[in-house]
Amino acid sequence: MKRSVKFLLYVPCLMLIAFYLYVFILGFQPQVSDQYRAYYIDHTISAWPE
Repeated sequence: MKRSVKFLLYVPCLMLIAFYLYVFILGFQPQVSDQYRAYYIDHTISAWPE
């Protein structure tokens, strides 16, 4: 295979890896409201606050 074709195949793969890494990092640092965190993440309240 030509060198330029290999390069064009590696670029989307690297971009996809970078995207998945970014999503993985966001999953460990969620930026949500206090009510959402208490109900869905920490399970410290039993009913959704209204």
